[in-house]
Amino acid sequence: MPALSATSILLSPQCGKIACERNWKWNRSDSPFTHFDLWYVWSGEGGIVINGQERKLQRNHCYLFRPGDRIDAWHNPDMPLTVTYIHFSTEADDGTLTALPSYHTMELPFHFEAYLERFVQVMTLKEIRFEEEARLLLLLILLALEKEEATANTSAGRSRHPHYAVMNEIAAVIRENPGNAGSIDELAARAYLSPRYFSLKFKEVIGQTIESYIIDKRIERAEYLLRHHGMSVGEVADALGYQNIYYFSKQFKKMTGISPSKI
Repeated sequence: MPALSATSILLSPQCGKIACERNWKWNRSDSPFTHFDLWYVWSGEGGIVINGQERKLQRNHCYLFRPGDRIDAWHNPDMPLTVTYIHFSTEADDGTLTALPSYHTMELPFHFEAYLERFVQVMTLKEIRFEEEARLLLLLILLALEKEEATANTSAGRSRHPHYAVMNEIAAVIRENPGNAGSIDELAARAYLSPRYFSLKFKEVIGQTIESYIIDKRIERAEYLLRHHGMSVGEVADALGYQNIYYFSKQFKKMTGISPSKI
């Protein structure tokens, strides 16, 4: 979504997270929207009609209503909806928002929900530079919606992999501590998988073998320490778990094209 920028977003004070009343309903079929309205369902169930098309309302459903949309909605009083709603408009009409889906089920809502919670908090507290932060958060929300839709349209999307979360968690462990992340057997144990099966699934999700990923992150960290921390080649090799400085130098040169002593 390169054309949409935070500065083109016009905020509205109409936003929040609300548990809908037992007798709640929404009748907008005779009064079309004049702005954009992002709507996310946290819990509950119900139904909605958008421009004559009926859908269910349930957990993780996200809607982006546009100017001109006509809406009717209701919920099950025994399973009332809890929703976040954000009204906004934009200065530029470049078709970016029109290209986004009007409806999507968020399969990976973790970051999306965090952005929503923070947006409502920022707009409620109105602390220093809150409007700037709120615009950036809303842009992140819209980008997350676009990204999820793009992934959903990719049949081999990695985020649909059943081991997506745990493999990314382990990849993060390696990035954070490349010199002491543990052996492949230990990493496999964290995922409750056999080492062989773990290695296969890691490559499917991350896109490279576990061995090459560990080496990549060690060499990336090594180059950073050499360039910015004034450590010697021997100190860096030791810090990153290399017992043989010559092997470290060979591996470093293979990955970067230069000898570590040249940095």
